[in-house]
Amino acid sequence: MSRILSVSVPDALIDEVEAVAMAQGRTKSELVREALRLHLELERFRGLQTYARREAERRGIGPEDAEALVDELRAAGA
Repeated sequence: MSRILSVSVPDALIDEVEAVAMAQGRTKSELVREALRLHLELERFRGLQTYARREAERRGIGPEDAEALVDELRAAGA
C-alpha cells in the first residue's frame, strides 16, 4: 500500500531531482523514496553508533582497545 506525502521543495532542488531522474530513467518519486530510505537507514546506523559508543564507555573500552578485541573475537572463532 502507498500513501501520498506532500512536501515543499525549493526550485533548485527540484531541478536537480528532475535531472537525475531523467538521467537514470527513473521517476522523481522513486528518487525521493530512495533518498528517504537511505536517510532513515543512516539515522538507524547513527543510533547504533551512539549506543555502541555509550556501551564502550560504560565498560571502559576505548578506541585503543578495538584492535585487541577484534583479534580476540577472531581467535575465538566468532
